[in-house]
Amino acid sequence: METVKAMPSSKDRLLNTCFLLFCLCMIDAIFTDFGIRYGHIEEANPLVRSLYDLNIIAFYLLKSSLPIILFLFMKYMKPSLLVKNLLIVALIIYTIVTFIHISWIIVVTAFI
Repeated sequence: METVKAMPSSKDRLLNTCFLLFCLCMIDAIFTDFGIRYGHIEEANPLVRSLYDLNIIAFYLLKSSLPIILFLFMKYMKPSLLVKNLLIVALIIYTIVTFIHISWIIVVTAFI
């Protein structure tokens, strides 16, 4: 007998989206660290740049803590339509940032 898999609930999809956002944030942090460390890019955000200059571990903690906090809010609270829309906007922005990082990595490796 064939079983039917249930579709993930709305809350599960939101939690999966938060996990995706966390992954994109960490990719951004790793690529940013690599780019700054080897002099290929500069951090555009002055607060993050000063944190990076102060302590790289604090930089990674900040980058990872924001999506984790969002994940916890989504897990234990009923998210509003505004929060859902902001999550989508954040995903779009981090996806664009990831593609920008990939493009400069391609450019840098092409000219080495």
